[in-house]
Amino acid sequence: MAYPYSVAPHLEYLNVPFGEFAAARREFDAFGVGGYIFAHPAPQADNSSMPRVLLIQRAMTDSMPGCWEGPGGAAEPHEDRTLLDGVVREVVEETGLHVSRIVELTSVHVWFHARRGIRIAKYNFIVEIHEATRLSPEGTVEIVPAEQIPVELDANEHSAFDWVLEDELQQSLNSNGCGKYNFGPSIIGHTAQDVTRAFSLVKRASRPRVGDD
Repeated sequence: MAYPYSVAPHLEYLNVPFGEFAAARREFDAFGVGGYIFAHPAPQADNSSMPRVLLIQRAMTDSMPGCWEGPGGAAEPHEDRTLLDGVVREVVEETGLHVSRIVELTSVHVWFHARRGIRIAKYNFIVEIHEATRLSPEGTVEIVPAEQIPVELDANEHSAFDWVLEDELQQSLNSNGCGKYNFGPSIIGHTAQDVTRAFSLVKRASRPRVGDD
């Protein structure tokens, strides 16, 4: 099922029928997708200007129990009209949130799945969601604080979620596996590096350009 969303112009080359996309990448047997969602905490918080990324924790009954990740999963050629439709579908299935725009490609990771004997490419994106904004009583558009965004998890796949600051992420990465956020084996897509890169891209996009008032 396709949900309404827009695509940044420089990513339109990925917004093609899935069969066409896969045919141009015959070295891969399957494709994965991920969508990093950024938001802000309540305005009264001291760090209200700092972006937070949504991370979800894998259920203890699932593979890689307890590991944290962004929303994502397998692209479905028979269900997703395009690869980008797969991002939209995975985000809503895993968080209940609806993508409004696909903003940036953060990484493409390739690995060989030994048990299944297939080569996989996973495309990770920064996305925006409809639930991140709302109309104020005065009729103006306002940003919804992260704490008020209605995340809904599938308990069979994920047990918890958190809106994480970059400093909190780095503390976990520097804790030798003893921090709050454990990202699991790098073979599944280098989640920690992906999130770090996503933060860098978000900060770069929000930085005033030379000559701006």
